[in-house]
Amino acid sequence: MILTQSSGFLLGNLSKLLGWIMEGIYNLFNNMGVITIALSIIVFTVIVRLLMFPLSIKTTRSTKIQQFLQPEFQKINKKYKGKKDQASLLAKQKETSALQKKYGIKMSTGCITALIQLPIFLSLYNVIQNIPAYVPRIKALYEPIASAIMKVSDAKETLTTFITDNALTRVPDLSKIETLTDNYVIDVLAKCSGDALDKIGTVFSSNAEVAAAVAANKEKIVASNEFILGINLSESPGWAWTWALIIPISAFLFQFLSMKVTPQQSSGDPQQDAQMKSMRRFMMIMPIMSFFVTITVPAGLGLYWAVSALVSVLITLSQNFYYSHADMEAITEKARLKAEAKAERRKARNGGVEKKGFMERMQEAATGQNTTEQKSQDSEGMRQFGSARLKSYTSSTAYDNDSEEKKNVKYKAGSIASKANALRDYYEKNNKE
Repeated sequence: MILTQSSGFLLGNLSKLLGWIMEGIYNLFNNMGVITIALSIIVFTVIVRLLMFPLSIKTTRSTKIQQFLQPEFQKINKKYKGKKDQASLLAKQKETSALQKKYGIKMSTGCITALIQLPIFLSLYNVIQNIPAYVPRIKALYEPIASAIMKVSDAKETLTTFITDNALTRVPDLSKIETLTDNYVIDVLAKCSGDALDKIGTVFSSNAEVAAAVAANKEKIVASNEFILGINLSESPGWAWTWALIIPISAFLFQFLSMKVTPQQSSGDPQQDAQMKSMRRFMMIMPIMSFFVTITVPAGLGLYWAVSALVSVLITLSQNFYYSHADMEAITEKARLKAEAKAERRKARNGGVEKKGFMERMQEAATGQNTTEQKSQDSEGMRQFGSARLKSYTSSTAYDNDSEEKKNVKYKAGSIASKANALRDYYEKNNKE
């Protein structure tokens, strides 16, 4: 079922939470006489972006502090300039990481922000493509039509033909359900434009109640999904030359501006910076992806995407303005003291031992830090283990070292016993020497 809302622990519960927020906003505007869901989507988008604002602040602060400390990072680069051996590269990486840690700079914050946005976007997709499932007042507009259709004996077969003839997408596959319910019917009706709703009345012309219900509720349904210039938020813009193309074009432009105004992070390490520049160039395809996605999904979801990108541009510009006029020396010192206090608290929780965080361990694993030392320890441990095994080894036939019986024992070539005893003899011989 679609109308029974999204399933799954994460996306299901997050969709319900976002649906409650959407319902509250819509009820507020509906009480003020605003029927369209468009204004609710815009306000909802702003609220979501504001909820994520603390993460955005952390990302920008880390970037600005790192830029302010570039002279310190350049000293490290100069110290190891021209050194390409592994030990120097690891030492350079270690010093760079230590400087970042000292001031609480986290290069992963931007990635975390992007990862958090993904489930929110997917959950919002569930909400917007199934508005009636999350906003009861919208659902109530379709219920009279659905109830009338349910009274028709061949309603399931007639709806199935209607879906095929009108090429409706993102609707439930009625052929896979045993019993038709009001919810399934509403799922189909919610994907219909005004013209398609008129066809519903024609298809079920044998039942006057269906036509009457469509006539009574069509105007309100169309108004609830209508945006500026007659754009229907329940329909995909598609590739036709209509006013609906404004939404994917806006999503492209605002996403492009968001990428351009976002300050580029610098780690102080030329190798890392080169990788980040390559990643940034790759990320520049995001505006293009935004266009192709929003042209195929419901216009309501594209509206969220475009408004979200616009809000991101405004937030980034305001942050850039603030930091360009702020006392970076004071901000950097405050960050150092905060990182120091955080490290002390972490040590206190771990009995005075400074335990490395998950991201630190991941970074060390990625850069190969401590690899040589670990291999050396592993090699030494294996050598000692092997020696201990040889010393303590006793075959299934035990004899004194110099006994006549031992000299006459013949082991099958290639057997475990023959190999083990050969190693044991070698070890004893070297020991005597």
